Amino acid sequence: MTSTEPRETTHDATRPSAQGAAIALTGVVAAVAIVVAGFPGEQTLFGSDPTNLTVPAALLVALVGLWVGGWTTTTRPRWRVVDIVVASVIGVVGGFVFFAWNAAWLPLSTGLTFFPPASGILVGVWLLPGVLGGLIIRRPGAALYTELVAATLSALLGNQWGFATVWYGFLEGMGAEVVFALLLFRRWGLGAALGAGAGAGVVVGLLDAFVYYPAFSPGYKAVYVAATVVSGVVIAGLGAWALTRSIAATGALAPLASGRDARRV
Repeated sequence: MTSTEPRETTHDATRPSAQGAAIALTGVVAAVAIVVAGFPGEQTLFGSDPTNLTVPAALLVALVGLWVGGWTTTTRPRWRVVDIVVASVIGVVGGFVFFAWNAAWLPLSTGLTFFPPASGILVGVWLLPGVLGGLIIRRPGAALYTELVAATLSALLGNQWGFATVWYGFLEGMGAEVVFALLLFRRWGLGAALGAGAGAGVVVGLLDAFVYYPAFSPGYKAVYVAATVVSGVVIAGLGAWALTRSIAATGALAPLASGRDARRV
């Protein structure tokens, strides 16, 4: 008896193509060049000292290069209407979660002022929509889309960081997206989830350490980044994996590959 259930488009690539590897390497080299050269600090850019934007710019270039390298290596199944709808719902729900977490941030972080870098353990909530979107939708760009929608809604609802929330969301989404790209968009299990959470955690840790906490000592910055990575792995990575399995068990993800895999398990 044959099954009429739709199947995901797959590919037979087992290792990155030369073109993909070259693109990824170019992005990393360009990012290193930006860090080495730095931005001049004589004038302001977007109301900030351009030197504070060196790390975000380098991260953006590196992440885009790595993502495009993985993207060109694998086949790219088209987004369906159901994918867009589900991803949008995840992003919107994530935006309201952000809104609540933004309000909780000040009292929670104030309780950690005895050791400022410890506040990094709280950031994983802001990374959750991207990892969750990637695991559920399983399309290139899903992690970026859901995280960006959540961040944009958070900014529109109002928070203490304003428009910076949007470009933070873009880079955090890319942090998760890059891990899925390095896995050639073929692995969606617990390891991929933890890796995506870690990737997003590295991004937000570096951004915060150099943009919001430039006065931190090198040791404090290292501890802060380590804390954001742990938070990304536990809250965003493990949390998104558990949520995906729980939602799939209800049958709500039946039209998606993530839901069909859950039924087979």
